Amino acid sequence: MSEITADHNKYIQRCLELAVLGKGFVSPNPMVGSVIVHLNQIIGEGYHQRYGEAHAEVNAVDDVIQNCNNDAIMAAELFKQSTIYVSLEPCAHFGNTPPCADLLIKHKIPKVVIGCRDPFELVNGKGIEKLVNAGIEVIIGILQDKCLELKKRFFTRVQKQRPYIILKWAQTKDEYFAPLSDERRQFWITCEESRKLVHQWRSEEDTAVSKD
Repeated sequence: MSEITADHNKYIQRCLELAVLGKGFVSPNPMVGSVIVHLNQIIGEGYHQRYGEAHAEVNAVDDVIQNCNNDAIMAAELFKQSTIYVSLEPCAHFGNTPPCADLLIKHKIPKVVIGCRDPFELVNGKGIEKLVNAGIEVIIGILQDKCLELKKRFFTRVQKQRPYIILKWAQTKDEYFAPLSDERRQFWITCEESRKLVHQWRSEEDTAVSKD
């Protein structure tokens, strides 16, 4: 396995920045980002934008092709000399889209750097195995803790078979949650910023149940 370098961290960090752009749109899939690097330059970027649509690796590959003005020969030569970075192990099965591992093999990308392994039973090392069997160099575990943190909702569902849960409450100093009156909205005990944050959280989760 190749030595982990600062460059790997930098590019996986960019993958994470891209992945977050899919927040609220990709569940129950995980948020994933990908970049393709040629001679220390990012030549393509992508992230999983919406559930049921193209994965991060597909969008990164398409971005390279578009940046080559759809010149397939030019893109093919770049792919053969590039490294693709992805925050999660490329999938190895047919779901709503074809396997991303097969796509990377098809384009003859010689090196794949992965943030963390995918625990989903239809992947879980199978994507890595496909790549290695095709002669591709694979590096795993770059910024792994950050990658796991970003995908905690997905990992909780896959590994624990339950939703990821957020508990929120507001309480006064004398331990009340709300006035007895029905006119509670005249007596908010939270500030406007807190209420905005709660609505943001609700938009990011699969289900929200609360009693304000």
